[in-house]
Amino acid sequence: MLDGLKGGPLLVLDSGNALFRASGVSDDAMKQRARFVMDVMGRLGTRAMAVGIRDLPGGVDFLKQVGTAAGVKLLSANLKQDGKPAFDASATFTAGGVTVAVVGLTAPGPVPDLHGVTVDPTLSAAKAALKKLGKRDLTIILAATSYADSLQLAQELKSQVDFVIQSGEFRGSQPPQKVEGGNAYVLASAQKGQALSKLELSFGSGAGGFVDLSAIERDKQQLTFVDAQLKTLDGRIAAAKDSAGTKDLVATRDLLRERRKALQRTVDQEVSGTAKTMKQSWVVLGADVRDDDALKAEVLKYEPTYAGAH
Repeated sequence: MLDGLKGGPLLVLDSGNALFRASGVSDDAMKQRARFVMDVMGRLGTRAMAVGIRDLPGGVDFLKQVGTAAGVKLLSANLKQDGKPAFDASATFTAGGVTVAVVGLTAPGPVPDLHGVTVDPTLSAAKAALKKLGKRDLTIILAATSYADSLQLAQELKSQVDFVIQSGEFRGSQPPQKVEGGNAYVLASAQKGQALSKLELSFGSGAGGFVDLSAIERDKQQLTFVDAQLKTLDGRIAAAKDSAGTKDLVATRDLLRERRKALQRTVDQEVSGTAKTMKQSWVVLGADVRDDDALKAEVLKYEPTYAGAH
């Protein structure tokens, strides 16, 4: 998938919690596996990664070493070692003439078995990092936190950021969640490298937030489903002979009609040529996606149970 995007404006990012299976658990074999994961991320062209708690079992110095070797910029605005910032809070990249500012955040709380390592609250750290950013076209927070914390961050920072991409817990390939009253979206992460998310952005010349074209497509599909349900209900109402049963069917139909109106409003909204638009899609790395044989041979050194997978 990434090979197919090369040559165009592409920015590969990771929201962290990628290197170790669990926090506080590390031995030589796990460190070798973590080094391999980071190396592959570098080969995939990953430009930046937020530092998650599950990236730290090998220690801060180990993480810096593997990040530097892979060419992946490690970011955390709130992780400290001996009272000082352990990583850069942010980085700025250019892709297709678009200036993208990226801020990294680590979930607050204890960091197992790492003496002198502390994590400050995310919101205050994010605000401080955002204040230091220069002019940019797009602002992304890579939040290695829970989904709930990411939603709260997006809500609090809704006028300052465009996307919050989280990794603290598995949420599956769910659609973007736009915060109420703002322009920020929260994007959930996949688990264990089992899926890859692609976010296509068009900046147009309009102001304000991004219009989610994938949401419009989903509502079109839902509208077709609701229409089929309404047709079925109409048939059942026409054939019903019991007044009480008919009343329940009519009530259900009324609710579906209201749902249909809401869906139709979304589908009918006009997206002008000057609007900023976004469209997220997922590639689930299942049996229908062919393995890279050379990479698979490397993976089997660290994950021998993968041998029977496709």
